[in-house]
Amino acid sequence: MKNKITVELCDKEYALLSEESDDYVKSLAEEINQAIEKTAYSNLRISKADATVLVCLDLCDKNRKLAGNNDNMRKQITMYVDEIAALNKRLSAYERQKSGKFQKNAEAAAESESMAAEGDNENA
Repeated sequence: MKNKITVELCDKEYALLSEESDDYVKSLAEEINQAIEKTAYSNLRISKADATVLVCLDLCDKNRKLAGNNDNMRKQITMYVDEIAALNKRLSAYERQKSGKFQKNAEAAAESESMAAEGDNENA
């Protein structure tokens, strides 16, 4: 459900609809106001409107870079998942092979014991 939230940005009130909490939206507005003030005070020759545009450009730049980082991380995670699947497949094959060798060795040992027992019976 969307909440109606009133925030102040650049000394002007805005009524917003958001599914986020009041506190969250107001914290966003506060963060934006602080960035605008910092930009405006860092260069007293620019207006608040110009500072607002610069802040918007900066935020858009950061958002785009983070989205690119997320895409790279997803690709890297997919590669790791594929690599883990391949390693698990190799491990299963190794375990089957090892189990088969163990079974063959056990059968050979049992056969050897059986032959030895038959030899003892014949000598007796």
